[in-house]
Amino acid sequence: MKKILFVIATLIFTISNPITSHARQSSPPASSLYNINEKIELENGNTVDYELTTFPSDTRSNIKTATKTATCKRNNKTVATIKLSATFTYTGSSATCTSASSTYSMEGGWSYSNRTTTRTKNTASTSAKISKNNEYFNAGVTITCSNSGVIS
Repeated sequence: MKKILFVIATLIFTISNPITSHARQSSPPASSLYNINEKIELENGNTVDYELTTFPSDTRSNIKTATKTATCKRNNKTVATIKLSATFTYTGSSATCTSASSTYSMEGGWSYSNRTTTRTKNTASTSAKISKNNEYFNAGVTITCSNSGVIS
């Protein structure tokens, strides 16, 4: 009788307390990210600093995710930050942008208009007119994936 009660109690305990995994998924360490920085000089003292970050993927995966951030500056003061995020799939003979989204953050009275975010074949892009009073410039960000999965 004690054996039967022990077995029943064990079954009840096992069923009421499912096994859970304590492994946690976390963001990849910063050292495993791939970053490229570039600075472009525009007219009238405007500059754009670009930072491209490619996130690591499973080596067996044919999916790449990347973000490209453009920091737009007027006379060395940040006026806008534009971030484009995109996901690509590639096969070795072709690449396709499967999703694209963008965010715009404006500083000191600057605003944006005519904003577009598009994805076409292996390219994601966003652009807008950045303006304040009578000053303006066009800003854009583009991410491309090659057939072999190289992000630029």
